[in-house]
Amino acid sequence: MRLWNYAVKVADLDAASTFYAETMGGEMRLAGRVFGCDYRVLRLGGTRILLFTRAPYEDLLDEPLPLGFLHVVFEVDDFDAEIAKLREAGVPFILEPQEIESEFGRRRIVFFVAPDGVRTEIMQIVTDTGIA
Repeated sequence: MRLWNYAVKVADLDAASTFYAETMGGEMRLAGRVFGCDYRVLRLGGTRILLFTRAPYEDLLDEPLPLGFLHVVFEVDDFDAEIAKLREAGVPFILEPQEIESEFGRRRIVFFVAPDGVRTEIMQIVTDTGIA
C-alpha cells in the first residue's frame, strides 16, 4: 500500500492551483472532471494534491463538507483482497467499490470512513496515462 494523494476542498480551483504552484513550488499536472466534480492535480515533491470544489462523494453524505481536507488515497496492488479485509472488519463505505475512468486513466476505487472519521480511499490502477 502506497500513499497516492491527499484531496482538499477549495473555494476556487484556479486560485488554489496558482497558490500551490507559484507559492509552494508545485507542478500543475492535470485538470479534469470525475463524478461531476471538477478537479486539479498538482505535484509537490513526490506527493500529489487533488483539489476539488466539492468531494466526488459529497452528495452521499448527510451534510456538505467544509473547505479543507477531504480524504487520503492509498494505491493497492490487490483491490479485491483489500475490499475483503474492509468488509470483514465492518468498515462503512461512503462509495461502494467501482471502476472509473478519467483523464489519468482507469481506476478501481472505494471510499470509506476509517477510525475517528477519516475519509479514506483505496484504489488500484487499471490503466495509467502517466500525467498525474
